[in-house]
Amino acid sequence: MDTGKLARYLTGLKSTSGSYGSKALTIDGDGLNFRPEQTERPCGAVEVRLSRFWVDMTRKSDAAGPRTSPTAPTSPTAPTYEFRYTLMDRPSLSVGPQDGIAEGSVPPDSTGCRGSLSVVHVGHDITIDELPDDLQMPTSFTAAGRGAMDVKVEAEGSLAATFVPPSGTSFC
Repeated sequence: MDTGKLARYLTGLKSTSGSYGSKALTIDGDGLNFRPEQTERPCGAVEVRLSRFWVDMTRKSDAAGPRTSPTAPTSPTAPTYEFRYTLMDRPSLSVGPQDGIAEGSVPPDSTGCRGSLSVVHVGHDITIDELPDDLQMPTSFTAAGRGAMDVKVEAEGSLAATFVPPSGTSFC
């Protein structure tokens, strides 16, 4: 199957969760989850790529940085941050036909001023230029998922993405 058809197939799979519109292939702070409905399940394992990037954050200075992000989009006084992406690794992973979390897919822990962005995709390698310019910082963190947030990556072949924000941006 060509990569365009494979991407459409994987993004179109519905989840066994029963929630309306839920996707079978997702990534969060626990890793790459695959839980398709029985009737749409692939016959064998499907190979996908996981491009992981470090996201280094610093408080925005007067000079504009390469990319900026407000901590809370609704707050006019919220600090903004410059961020830089650096490729970490790009492993190939298998999902299906059984449900579960793909081995080796857990996003790395964040540190003070460093988070990570994980993009699941098929086809060409995701480049830094295809990554979002507008990462939003959460207003609070939850214990489940380590504060991971869904992110939209518009690159061809992109299936799902998650941003694990830095744990201590107030010191950046």
